Amino acid sequence: MAFALIQAASRPLLAAADAGEPAASATPADADRAAAALRRDYERWSRWALGVVGFVVAAGGGFVAAGLVATIAALGGATAVDVIATVIAGVVALVGAALLVALWRSGRALTRGASFWLRAPYASGQRAPRATGWVQARTVNLEPRVLVRLITATLALLVAVGGIALVVRDLGAGPSIMTVPALLVGVCGAFSGIGQIGGVMRIVNGLSARDPLWSRLTGSTRAR
Repeated sequence: MAFALIQAASRPLLAAADAGEPAASATPADADRAAAALRRDYERWSRWALGVVGFVVAAGGGFVAAGLVATIAALGGATAVDVIATVIAGVVALVGAALLVALWRSGRALTRGASFWLRAPYASGQRAPRATGWVQARTVNLEPRVLVRLITATLALLVAVGGIALVVRDLGAGPSIMTVPALLVGVCGAFSGIGQIGGVMRIVNGLSARDPLWSRLTGSTRAR
């Protein structure tokens, strides 16, 4: 079966969530099945692995391409091999970046849809928040498919901090051939980390509708 960023079975569920109409008509069981299906789609190991590959390709390609350009500029000349290597590295970086953007856009759609269906029974009044919801909204981060995303998001943000720190150092000491490569890697790490954490937070936000404390603090439970 061919890989798809969003599986065919998920598309009707996303369309229904976008329409916003099923919140009152769908049964809690229907909403649970829809949320579970969308979460399974988003939390596939293949999507996570593809994201890791995309990050390595984008960050690595950008680092090599920017490093070669900086080296060529410092030396004041380039051979045909240098130019070809730079172009190849640049194309590789763009492919990796395009893959990351595609994963982010599809992941945002899946997690927004899952959040909608998680909240729908509570928004329609068919189900009331309970004490167990407080636990579920917090222990979801320990589920293996969610936890691994939080781990790689944290690692990506650490890479971002390291890259940006090198740039800040160079701003004080003077630019070097590593300044732009470090900046590109840092930016890639920042966006990758924020993108993964955003997906997890949307799922947590949907589960928060089950939490009576959160529902009381916010004053209402919204489906979207």
